[in-house]
Amino acid sequence: MTHKAQYKITFILLLAGLQTTFAQKKDENIGTEVVNVVKPYTPSISDAFKVKETPTLEDEETTKKEEIKYNIFSFPVASTFTPSKGRAASVDKTAQERLFKNYLTLGFGSYASANAELFITENISNTDYVAGMLRHQSTQGNIKGVRLDDKFYDTSLDLTYGSKQQSLSWNADMGYQHQVYNWYGLPEFFGNNLPEADQNALINAINPQQTYHNFYLGGRVKANDSFFNEGSFKYNRFWDAYGSEENRFFIKPSLKFDVSDKAITANFTVDYLSTKFDKAFPDVDNPATPVFGNEHSYLTLAVNPNFQILQDDLTLNLGAEIVYLSTLKNIVNGADFDSDSDFFVYPTVTAS
Repeated sequence: MTHKAQYKITFILLLAGLQTTFAQKKDENIGTEVVNVVKPYTPSISDAFKVKETPTLEDEETTKKEEIKYNIFSFPVASTFTPSKGRAASVDKTAQERLFKNYLTLGFGSYASANAELFITENISNTDYVAGMLRHQSTQGNIKGVRLDDKFYDTSLDLTYGSKQQSLSWNADMGYQHQVYNWYGLPEFFGNNLPEADQNALINAINPQQTYHNFYLGGRVKANDSFFNEGSFKYNRFWDAYGSEENRFFIKPSLKFDVSDKAITANFTVDYLSTKFDKAFPDVDNPATPVFGNEHSYLTLAVNPNFQILQDDLTLNLGAEIVYLSTLKNIVNGADFDSDSDFFVYPTVTAS
């Protein structure tokens, strides 16, 4: 390019720049435009700065699982373990108490006191046995300062015959007791206002001795495989040296059976009691009033049904007792009073 052509181009560019400068000064207001925002700006953090609990690994070498191949070589090995035999731990045993079928005890003390007891039992067969007991206690008295007879003795004899079988067991009992007592107590100043001879005569006229007798006959039976569970009876008679007596007889059968898996028990009682005194207590206000005897007799009939409930560790017995009491004889100081009777009902509940 020649110098002449360069000058022409330079001149043309200079003219164009001057024209633009003049045009801007002529119109300085660039105008207004409307901008429509289509989506609000939402800032975000790039994944490179986020903390993730389980990061995503794109490393192919890391995520690829390596397959492992292995072999087990098994061959028997002789065991040297030899288990020892089990043995129960030793328990310290207490010495078993030695029991005797027969025994005799004797004792002696002051005032010529004696105490003796003899017990004998013998097996007649594999199921039957017989037993007896004799007791005696006495003293000859002669206590210093006692002016009345003060000796006493108490003797009793009991006999038993029984049988124990697989389905039934029973025993019959009989006994007798004889007691003699001297009630030697006197007031401290008894007879002090009397001459010595009269005082001795008064004391010697006192008979402090009283005698008691008691006889009984009874029995008991128990069945193992029967609705009749058990039963007992007893007759007892008591009397003394002053016309007092008492008679009692009772019988108590018991039945047991199951109803709807519940054990039902029914106990029955028949009890008769009679008493008699030749002389009643004197009237303190009227000592001169004649004294007559007393007589009483009573009859008691009772039934006691109950059933048992078993729940875990709880045993509950529910029942009731119905009692009929009748006064058959009621004579007080010779006067006969009307007899009467009553019914009584009692709940019987036990738990354990």
